[in-house]
Amino acid sequence: MGWEISIQVRIIAPETNEAIEQVISSLEGFSLNRSEFLEPGDLLIFEMGENIREGLHFLHTASGSGRIGEIFLITPHLDPEVLIQARRAGADKIFVHPFKKEELRDALLQIGERQTPILSPRGKQKGGMMIYILGCKGGVGTTTVALNLAGSLAQLDKSRSVLLTDMTVLYGDLPVLLNINPSPNWGQVIKNISRINANHLKGILSGHPSGFYVLPSPSGLEGEELNPEVVGKMLSLMQKALDFLLIDGGKSTGEISARISEMADMVLLVTNLNHPCIENVKRLFPFFRKLRPSQEEKIRIVVNRYQKNSPISLEDAEKELGKHIFWNIPNDYSSVMEAAKQGKTLKGEGKEICRAFQKLAVLLLTNASTQGDKNQPESRRLDKDRFAKLALSLPYKLKPS
Repeated sequence: MGWEISIQVRIIAPETNEAIEQVISSLEGFSLNRSEFLEPGDLLIFEMGENIREGLHFLHTASGSGRIGEIFLITPHLDPEVLIQARRAGADKIFVHPFKKEELRDALLQIGERQTPILSPRGKQKGGMMIYILGCKGGVGTTTVALNLAGSLAQLDKSRSVLLTDMTVLYGDLPVLLNINPSPNWGQVIKNISRINANHLKGILSGHPSGFYVLPSPSGLEGEELNPEVVGKMLSLMQKALDFLLIDGGKSTGEISARISEMADMVLLVTNLNHPCIENVKRLFPFFRKLRPSQEEKIRIVVNRYQKNSPISLEDAEKELGKHIFWNIPNDYSSVMEAAKQGKTLKGEGKEICRAFQKLAVLLLTNASTQGDKNQPESRRLDKDRFAKLALSLPYKLKPS
């Protein structure tokens, strides 16, 4: 099964407590935590007594602690105002006495369904391609690469869902560069992670006119503790829900970055052709080698703002790094700034910078297609034909990194 729902109960009536335990023990994948103290868990079943104010206070405290995923309330009170207050205090589902075991059983099974992996038509667990876009230092254009690659993927194959998220921790640039005010942000997703399944996630994400979803960073964590475990859980949810997950990582190389690198299918390491950037790239490789297992083989070096007359050539950079340059994005400052002012991704078939992003997207789409299900609908096959033809115009063959 691969999952287990941890349940705690705070029940007044012994007969009600016994009935609840019978329901829990009859279902696979659910376990009862009998601790006297309120511990982190997936579900709390709470019975409200005659003291309404005390009950509402407990609900509010438990919900606001961030330690409990969902709360089921059992109450003898039929007053609509009390039920409304209970909802506001954090009750996700309310059972009114007389309590029925069948209703609880159905509610628990619904929670279990949210934990079940989404399956492809062939019965294999669905997982989109996760691409981590990391800058060797600030100011190299990591976000520009991320958002324009997302736009190219969405444009070339409209049957595939693409999500661009900003994991620069706080105050990312995506909303400004795309001229949108997306909601939710990933801080809100993390806060409600136990209540969101993969199908629900796509329904709450904000979309950009270019065709991809956007999940920005929060302006503050509001007391939420950000750690590799919770980030991994969030990214797994995203990966189940979407075909492509592009993560703008800025220049972070901490524990969160290490966790993302381990989960990613590919790490695009963005740099410019200058000595400080090349030195930073060299310093980053030991970081990836220290991860267990080593993530070095996932790294693809992308030169952004490439100019043919640069004092440092691509060959010079490869020799200095001892690594192959996977891709280069031509320098076109005016087009990038114009698109940013309008809140759009780059467009224009004749522009060299647009062709570079499109051809990179072709490679990713082709790679995803060879790993995906061959029994696709006609609309998706037509889109595949389109980017397969584009692949023929690639200027060179890629060498292994």
